[in-house]
Amino acid sequence: MATHPPKVSQAPRSTRRPLRPVGLSVSIAFVMLLAAAGLWICWRVHDCLPRLDGTLRLQGIQSKIEVLRDAHGVPHIRASSLADLMFAQGYVTAQDRLWQMDLSRRIAQGRLSELFGPRTLHSDNENRTLGMKQAAERGVKDLDSEEQNLLRDYAQGVNAFISTHQDRLPVEFLLLRYHPEPWRESDSLEVALNMARLLNTSWQDELMRERVRRKLGNPQLESDLFPAHSPLDHPVAQLPSGSSVPAKPAGDQSSIAVSLQPQFPLPTGGVTTSLEGGLDGLDPMLQALESSSSYTGVGSNNWVVSGTHTRSGKPLLANDPHLPLGVPSIWYMVHLQAPGVDVSGASLPGLPMVIIGHNRHVAWGVTNTDPDVQDLYEESFNSENPHQYFSDGKWVEDNERTERIKVRGKLDEVMVVKSTRHGPILRDTGSRHFALAWTALLPHALHFPFLKIDQARNWKEFTDALRDFAGPMQNFVYADTEGNIGFYAAGWVPIRKRGDGSVPVPGSSDNYEWLGMVPFQDLPHAYNPKDGVLATANGRVVPDDYPYFITSTWGAPYRTARIYQLLEAGTSFTVWDMLMIQMDIHPLDDEWLRERLIAAAKESLPREPDVRFAIEKLRAWNGEATFDSAATLVCELTKTTLLHRILAPRLGNNLSGYRCPMSTVFLQNVIDNNLDRWLPPGDSNFNQTLMKSLEEAVGQIPKLVGANDHNAWRWGVTIPLTFRHPLGGALRPLGWILNVGPFPESGTANTIKRAAGGVGPSMRMVVDLGEIDSSVQNITLGESAQPFSPYYKDQFEAWYHGQSFPMLFSDEAVQKAAVHRLALEPATANPVEMHETRH
Repeated sequence: MATHPPKVSQAPRSTRRPLRPVGLSVSIAFVMLLAAAGLWICWRVHDCLPRLDGTLRLQGIQSKIEVLRDAHGVPHIRASSLADLMFAQGYVTAQDRLWQMDLSRRIAQGRLSELFGPRTLHSDNENRTLGMKQAAERGVKDLDSEEQNLLRDYAQGVNAFISTHQDRLPVEFLLLRYHPEPWRESDSLEVALNMARLLNTSWQDELMRERVRRKLGNPQLESDLFPAHSPLDHPVAQLPSGSSVPAKPAGDQSSIAVSLQPQFPLPTGGVTTSLEGGLDGLDPMLQALESSSSYTGVGSNNWVVSGTHTRSGKPLLANDPHLPLGVPSIWYMVHLQAPGVDVSGASLPGLPMVIIGHNRHVAWGVTNTDPDVQDLYEESFNSENPHQYFSDGKWVEDNERTERIKVRGKLDEVMVVKSTRHGPILRDTGSRHFALAWTALLPHALHFPFLKIDQARNWKEFTDALRDFAGPMQNFVYADTEGNIGFYAAGWVPIRKRGDGSVPVPGSSDNYEWLGMVPFQDLPHAYNPKDGVLATANGRVVPDDYPYFITSTWGAPYRTARIYQLLEAGTSFTVWDMLMIQMDIHPLDDEWLRERLIAAAKESLPREPDVRFAIEKLRAWNGEATFDSAATLVCELTKTTLLHRILAPRLGNNLSGYRCPMSTVFLQNVIDNNLDRWLPPGDSNFNQTLMKSLEEAVGQIPKLVGANDHNAWRWGVTIPLTFRHPLGGALRPLGWILNVGPFPESGTANTIKRAAGGVGPSMRMVVDLGEIDSSVQNITLGESAQPFSPYYKDQFEAWYHGQSFPMLFSDEAVQKAAVHRLALEPATANPVEMHETRH
């Protein structure tokens, strides 16, 4: 019997033709071309790596300069003169961070759209409006000759690197197809202004505060919602003696509340705006701000303990500034040596000298005081002549300039910037016209005292140097080898004729003008306190009877309180003890909420299994906000739902425009003091409010963690940590190469080790004034911004796990640890590079 193969159903015939030999060859050639391009890019990127060994002959220096690098690429620069030292710092920083420096000045100049197209127009518009470039150019002229020389010599070093590396620039220049312009002295001041802009956001708070004030319509409710005090406050400042101006007490909102009625008679016609415009025009600007990176809260920790608390018998000083985390690291570690200078620490790429660090005699660290140094003045423009605004009883001409923004791939954007006597008129304000007064834009606001700070040998020399520091106002903590410790909140703070700067004020009269700045001797400070401990973490630093107004929005007190809690509980501290405190993840605010939730659950037993599980986790919690903590997840979500439940009846369901660093203090005050004026409709008491908020939070967890499983309740899943490069999102392969992360994260916004919204410890430093070579410091990723450098992210593991590296300082320690040796020598003709080694 004949057999037949089984029938097989055939798939529909493809309409595509079989790949012919020619097509196959083309495909293979294309793949080979891609591979070759990839190899060329890898070679090109590797070829861009800086020379770390050998000899470079460069024009612009007078004597030989030695640059030793340790195992983490940290440069230790030794020169025969200050001028050569600054040249070398500029050159070496450009070796590792040139594109970061170029991007920073472009941000301030409002020139990002030249590279990135329309997507960065909002940032460019804002910085052109602020006039950062013009302020920096004026600032250079205001500097004394010594400061100008610092910036000039640093710029010459940067330009020496640029001119000798036109064909070997960092990969970002290759990808974006452009070459950097020469570095100017004003570019360095633009870098400083960028930091000031990041740390000064009070004008944005004013817009938010006005909207909230109008919605609440009740001074008592507003006072509740924006608390100026907390039982956990640790003000460190000693009261000034003989203050020259009897200003209002800090935080006294009722006595200095701003009237929304114009205080100078306005003309009966021709006025286009007034404060009676209500909320009209305010929402569009707030919406822009809410998506702005500069609207992200930042913070920091620093503290110093005297020798009575340490094993060495000398002070220990610790600092970890909390700033946006990205690629590359914000800070650049460097050790500078020349006659009269021997200093080590963290510098800002683009700025000369060391900003945070130590020399042979003193050490210092900083946190942001966050004073209110910006005011919005609502100007009244003439509807019959839009170039005039009303001032002091008459119409006066505004100042106008035209800005042309080049936009990649598009036509130029042309904008007109208007300014009044108070400052530039901000854009995107709808029908209202707000002029911004900001201390950073005032004459002489950009003095650069860090040479004198870096050279200081004692408290007097250190504080004398701080007199020239205009801002952004910082809490400097200090220690010296003689055993002294101190604190000084240095920077300009305006004294207002009237008001507290919390909301926009009429600009048509002189009633809200600035009368001057708080005298330096009256700024918050302390020296050798009896308990031998000084700590700041962005919270209140002044007592209630301090005679000047600093701000109405101090940072939350929880980190400061926890630092004091730990410091007061220990003795014989070492450097490593300080590192452990910097890594502490015990949130005092969540500890409070946990107790309240457990008590509320006793009154009203939860029925839902997920809610009962949440309460069980809270009862068993050890108080640590670890990555896998279910209790932290429950507390952090419940804080959000609780705040929304209490505020929504008065402010509406969309609370994105509300921002207050003391929001949890507000919740504590409301619940602990049973302020029933805030009790949500339908709730019989705050225990019921707490339980309803808990139930809502628990209901959100499955979606947040991506699983309907109690084992997936992990806090760290909701706050993954990724360090993103500005170009890391352009193409996925670039992200794989340039970005670092994601990694699981621990901590909260209110733990000493902060973890929130892409903000965290940008650098950690602990200085031992008894044994200076025992000091430690590390940044987030690495010294180099070049992805194929061994120093691109070699510090990350230590940063992530709370470890660190020796902050090498003595000649013996530096020489012993050196793994690279580079000599910079004067060139007699054109700069020639020779005897170089790539790394």
